[in-house]
Amino acid sequence: MQIARYYFIAILFAASANTAVAQQVTPEPSVVAEQELLMLIAQLGDDDFDRRELAQQKLKELGLVAFDALHAARYNDDIEIAKRATYLVRSMKVRWIEPKDPTSVAKILKDYGEQHVSERRIRIEQLTKLKNSEGIIPLTRMVRYESDTKLSKIAALGIIQYNEPEEAEDREQLAETLISICGPSARVGSRWMEAFAQTLADPADSLEAWDSLSEREEQTLATFPRDSSREILQRMLRWQHELITEHGQADDASVVLARMINLLDGTRQTLLDMVEWMSDRELWEGIEQLAIRFPGEFQKYPDLVYRLAESFVRRDMMDEANQTADQALELQLDDVQMHMETAIWLKQRMLYEWSIREFQHVITSTGMTSGYHLWAVFNLSELQHDLLKHGDAAETLMPLALAANDKEDPTYRTINGYLKDTFKRTAQSLVSRAEYFHARDCEDKEDYEKQREHLNKGFAADPTDGDLLIGMYRFKKADEAWKARTRDAIENTVTDQFDEIQQLEQEYRTVEGVSRKDTVGYALARVCNQYAWLVGNTFGDFKLAVKLSHRSLDLRKDAPGYLDTLGRCYYAADDLENAIKYQKQAVELDPDSQQMRRQLKMFETALKEKEAK
Repeated sequence: MQIARYYFIAILFAASANTAVAQQVTPEPSVVAEQELLMLIAQLGDDDFDRRELAQQKLKELGLVAFDALHAARYNDDIEIAKRATYLVRSMKVRWIEPKDPTSVAKILKDYGEQHVSERRIRIEQLTKLKNSEGIIPLTRMVRYESDTKLSKIAALGIIQYNEPEEAEDREQLAETLISICGPSARVGSRWMEAFAQTLADPADSLEAWDSLSEREEQTLATFPRDSSREILQRMLRWQHELITEHGQADDASVVLARMINLLDGTRQTLLDMVEWMSDRELWEGIEQLAIRFPGEFQKYPDLVYRLAESFVRRDMMDEANQTADQALELQLDDVQMHMETAIWLKQRMLYEWSIREFQHVITSTGMTSGYHLWAVFNLSELQHDLLKHGDAAETLMPLALAANDKEDPTYRTINGYLKDTFKRTAQSLVSRAEYFHARDCEDKEDYEKQREHLNKGFAADPTDGDLLIGMYRFKKADEAWKARTRDAIENTVTDQFDEIQQLEQEYRTVEGVSRKDTVGYALARVCNQYAWLVGNTFGDFKLAVKLSHRSLDLRKDAPGYLDTLGRCYYAADDLENAIKYQKQAVELDPDSQQMRRQLKMFETALKEKEAK
């Protein structure tokens, strides 16, 4: 934290130095100079052609000193003045890169002034994503001198929505920097920077200023739409709403929320975006207001209707929630893709009952020759397994598994084509997985003979299935022969996996081409994870398992399933602190996984018991 703070101060110090140099080269105009500028701008519309040309040449020689005055003159009632002012603004040369800019900034801003508006927009967005506040100072240049007013405002919003410095001293320094660079300008974006500087000093005291600025922006959108957009105003109102929520009154926040709703154009995507924003902030009543404002869309699209249903769930209005969910299930029944995407979203929101119904709808609406059918079967069976509904999971997967292994079945060739090319699975692995689900169901029922039977069937189908081998290793009624066969199978599997890892590591070091290297890296990460998961849940070299688990994450950073494996490996190695550390990361990245949550709880319980001894 301290290092980041010092880095932040260094950036602002460098910015102050650059600003001082810029002010020496192009000082802000005095009152007299402003009067002279206005006279020259008026002469741009003179009846005498030579006088118009001379005024234009003088303004061009003044450079950035004349920027603000010319920028305002683009809206002059005199068409000749407006045309020449627009030309002069666009032709001005701005030094977008300063000598002390970080390399990351210089790379983004290379040839910035020569780019089209759409490309400049992309560059601005890239600046807003730079770490350690590197993008703030170059964004102030955009606010101050970007010829396109919309882009100037977007740059200002980028600064506002950067993570604010935590230390009061840093906030004060940033405020001073913004004022020194943007303060002398009359541009709208600069006025926003002035208000933001006030926010940095006293957030509550700045609320009135933001209310006035957002109202002006609404007027601009209505009267001069080329200088604003719904997106700009919406981002501004969202910022204002969050500021009021934290430092103001609930009634004022509600007023701003109503303004945001009225601003929407009613398209499905804008409504989805708004609902997601509201959901992230638990503004559940706002979603209902949105549905009332746009009833047609909330009766047409399943994803919107389910989001309304969720808003009822979060307020414990279960009758309304279930009635609304029932309506959503019946909408656009032929749009399989939408229902598939909706099922996945519902799972992510932990609305499991509705998610299961949507997956089942996709399965019953499609045949086994449909990729959506396979996708839904895999997702539903794994969800049911995650919810400890192992019998349901087996029933969901087994029909597909049997068809994939029956060469006489008319769908055999198509199913296996999908399995090989799209899902990277074998027909035998489906049988093994389904039998594993059956075995878990029998274990829950304490029917150990049936459990043994299903484990044997799964092992016969795929003796390398990691989860099935783990199930065999943990089988409560295992005799010595069972234990010996299981240990041999595990040792053979991990030996083969380790050999494959060695081969893939060699290939990864020597392979050429980004695409091919990514493919090999993906395969290498998968096998490393498989090895680590099997050893971490049974027996073997736990230190090596930890090492290979880390290797998988080197290749696929922040993969929640791989973090889950790493947590298990540290648990096996009796490093409970690290087990909990990485398991928490897995749960954070995949919060709807109940298995990951159960494993985290197990690790935390183990640590408490260890500390109590």
